[in-house]
Amino acid sequence: MEAEKVIADLESILGSEHVHTDVETRDQFAEDLFFSGPAPLGVIAPASKEETCEAIRACTNVGIALLPRGGGLSYTGGYVQSEATAVPAVVLDTRRLNRILDVNPDNMTVTVEAGCTWEAMMAATSEHGLRATMSGPTTGRYSTVGGSLSNNCMFFGSAKNGTAADAVLGLEVVSAKGIVIVTGTGATKNSVPFFRNNGPDLTGLFLNDAGALGVKITATLRLEKIPDGQSAASFSFESFNTLITAIRAIGKSGLASECLGVGPAPLGDEKLSNPTLHVVCEGWTQGIADAHLAAIVEIVGPEGTAIDPVVPNFIRGNPFSFVQSPLDAKGRMQIWTHGVFPLGRVTDAYDGFMTVLKDHFPDMASLDIDASLSFACAGPAMMVEPVLYWRGQAKKLHHNGMVQVENPADEDAKAERRDERIRLIRNAFSSMMDDLGAAHMQYGRFYSYASVTNNETISLLQNIKKTLDPDKLINPGVLGL
Repeated sequence: MEAEKVIADLESILGSEHVHTDVETRDQFAEDLFFSGPAPLGVIAPASKEETCEAIRACTNVGIALLPRGGGLSYTGGYVQSEATAVPAVVLDTRRLNRILDVNPDNMTVTVEAGCTWEAMMAATSEHGLRATMSGPTTGRYSTVGGSLSNNCMFFGSAKNGTAADAVLGLEVVSAKGIVIVTGTGATKNSVPFFRNNGPDLTGLFLNDAGALGVKITATLRLEKIPDGQSAASFSFESFNTLITAIRAIGKSGLASECLGVGPAPLGDEKLSNPTLHVVCEGWTQGIADAHLAAIVEIVGPEGTAIDPVVPNFIRGNPFSFVQSPLDAKGRMQIWTHGVFPLGRVTDAYDGFMTVLKDHFPDMASLDIDASLSFACAGPAMMVEPVLYWRGQAKKLHHNGMVQVENPADEDAKAERRDERIRLIRNAFSSMMDDLGAAHMQYGRFYSYASVTNNETISLLQNIKKTLDPDKLINPGVLGL
């Protein structure tokens, strides 16, 4: 009865058309790209700060949890509760909070609502010849700024400027009590959002928190001038070890804006295509960009064979078209598992991932599971990411979350064993990365933040959570909280 009353209250706040309780919508919002959980009581979509605050209070005042959700491209249970610990909850879909609030060329800032996509933000800032210092992941046509800041992300500009979190100057966040918390100089009387480190870095507190500490409603990011010069190159390598040597050296140099290595995982005796490395360099002039690229060619040396830079040129020319579907180019399911490592541990990470894959290779071969590996620079760190591929049954999210997709395959006799094997492989990846002290983006409910972080730090975070959300009603369970 309490749930029915809350739904009625939410309809009066948001309008009935923005409160969804039908089975199909609830089932879709109960899953991400890998995990599934119990269906929420409903899905709500506020369109303003005021509506968000009222809707949160309507739920938390009666003990109903809020699960914040952006573009929905989580693969770590970011907004999906586990069956064992689930509480009555409503998914808060932020995608109607999508306005560009301010592009300020004088202050070199952009302020957007949390449901704004990276593509929409880039379109608005590029009219002024500007862009965010990290201007989005390849999924930026669908990924929202708020979702990315809750989970962190990287790609465009990351080799030079780091991750999305590194671009943020300030936030507006709604607590479980429906109170708006402002960080950075946006919270200073007579000021505007322009400087993050004004006193304690409260902005950082709400970044990469998996939505555990509050619901982001606006973000201000640093802008930079779009350089006039751009040069791209691609290289082929005989092995991942030689590619890793090159990409680590490029990461140390700071010469690239993007640097991505990728190739099929060498598991069996079959001859596979060589791993490749793709680089984009920029400069105030074309001459500077060309000089940076020439230096990278020297860094790569004879181990890398230059090939046509189709991939980096395509990605730069079509920045948010590279990932069109949650399925791969062959229509297969795919799932990512990643770790972020210091440059000195990239080889150890590669060896660890390959050990896990080789341990499982006989079952992978019999169950038609393939794998690839990718490496991407993020400032002084490297993201290492194996991807698993298989023929499987697409979920509702695969059909409705991005572009429409064809159902890749009906369930077959191997499906249950295949799904279990993929879970085992991912868990083995996670355990191996814990042993190497990896960091993560998208901690969600999969990566073990609480268990690998020292007790004093976790105790501090738990106390902060208790202050902001005493009843643990904002995305309960993420980060192990």
